[in-house]
Amino acid sequence: MPRCAREKIENGTYHICTRGNNKQDIFLDDKDREEYLRRLKHYKEKYKMCIYAYCLMTNHVHILVYDNNQDISKFMQGLNLSYTLYFNNRHGRTGHLLQGRFTSVLIKSNVQLLQTSRYIHLNPVRADMVDEAVNHKWSSYHAYLNGTDSLDIVEVEFLLSIISNNRKESRKAYIQYINDQDIVDDSEEIAITIEKKENDDIRRDGIKKMSYEEAYDYLCHKWKLKKEKIHEYLSTKGIAIYFLGLVSRLSWSQIARNLDIHESIVYRKVKSLTEQMIQDKGFCRQIDEMIF
Repeated sequence: MPRCAREKIENGTYHICTRGNNKQDIFLDDKDREEYLRRLKHYKEKYKMCIYAYCLMTNHVHILVYDNNQDISKFMQGLNLSYTLYFNNRHGRTGHLLQGRFTSVLIKSNVQLLQTSRYIHLNPVRADMVDEAVNHKWSSYHAYLNGTDSLDIVEVEFLLSIISNNRKESRKAYIQYINDQDIVDDSEEIAITIEKKENDDIRRDGIKKMSYEEAYDYLCHKWKLKKEKIHEYLSTKGIAIYFLGLVSRLSWSQIARNLDIHESIVYRKVKSLTEQMIQDKGFCRQIDEMIF
């Protein structure tokens, strides 16, 4: 199936959705959700994005983001791969966690922006996870309730200013807009659009699948190592071995054969790396920087 190009403009706002592979859960407990938000904040700041809304569900995430003329694909690639590394490390698993390409729907008007934010904040209600949006802890709706975001992830000012220049009035009106059950909006159309985009292309973009050779070349370029040196480097660095396994989907034994080293060496290096990443968040950030 041919790859469908993303609809992009300079300084665009997008409704992004990313799901677990085969609809598997991507959050097993609150610690996972806290870690995802920490990484969302990190990559938002790294790529100078502006986030207007988000919602963590069980097996997917919604993000409403203004790209500030930055590369939204790099932002999502960094976030998704970083979280996958964390999740796999913590839960003792390997391979891809997230499904296909993340979907991105271009927001073309302020009305659509408000409607999409409502759709995102009411997602847990439609899924029968909670009775009211306020009862779902893991969304940006609480930032709009409080008028500020204690996690420093969401920018509430712009969206509220669409409603009124009076901050108190706009916040009250927005809360009413979210909770008014008589409002007929485009939630069904939004859901259909997302589903269609997900089915248009099943290729990986958030965490891009690479062949062993492509991953090999990527690390040569990233770490500025010549090809005659990279083989020796790969054989000694657990992060490189882990990266090869993650993006090429090769088993540790296959990677061991490619590197001409014993499988037990691969296992020990990855085990040591993952234990350190679980215990040290600062080290996790260093790994992120090495990869991206």
